[in-house]
Amino acid sequence: MSGNRRRIKLPEGNALRGMFRLIKGDAGGLRDFGNSPATFSASLAPLIAFPLVGAAWFALSGHWMLALAMMLSRVTAVLLQPVVTEFVAMKAGRSQTWLMTSTALNWSIWLLPLLIFLAALIANGLVTVGMGQSDAISIGALSIFAYLFWIQGFILRTGLQLRWYTALAVVLALNFVILAILYLPFAVHPDLLPLTLHPPAK
Repeated sequence: MSGNRRRIKLPEGNALRGMFRLIKGDAGGLRDFGNSPATFSASLAPLIAFPLVGAAWFALSGHWMLALAMMLSRVTAVLLQPVVTEFVAMKAGRSQTWLMTSTALNWSIWLLPLLIFLAALIANGLVTVGMGQSDAISIGALSIFAYLFWIQGFILRTGLQLRWYTALAVVLALNFVILAILYLPFAVHPDLLPLTLHPPAK
């Protein structure tokens, strides 16, 4: 990843504070994530660790091929984002800030549990006022994806100085490919979904 040689030195703050500022639409929150290999690695480590733990669980239960397929698909999905971010940064002439941008995108994934909780509250509220459950769930799910796409687009646009439509196009394409990669093992092996929902005992 060649952009490191021309990296801009930025003050390294607190990722939680940075994410809170980004949630409010404050572009300055990006600087809180730092722009160094160390901060990038810190954001990447937990995203790699969880797939490895899940794969180890399946492997210890005797499902070696499923464990390998899960690990490869999830690690590939995690690593795809920084690769694409650096490529887009190079094309946009912003290679010096790709690490900061990719780091913020990595941390943005952890908004998903909070967004799911908020979407559940929205869906329950809509059901309470008389909306059908399936419609309420659909609106809640759409609200999750809409906000996640917005904040990731905001990060890309701010970090790499892209136009809004370019940032959103990259986010949509990237997430589509990531979801396809994550889905691939389930499509290849029909037993994977039941095993994932009901993990086997050791």
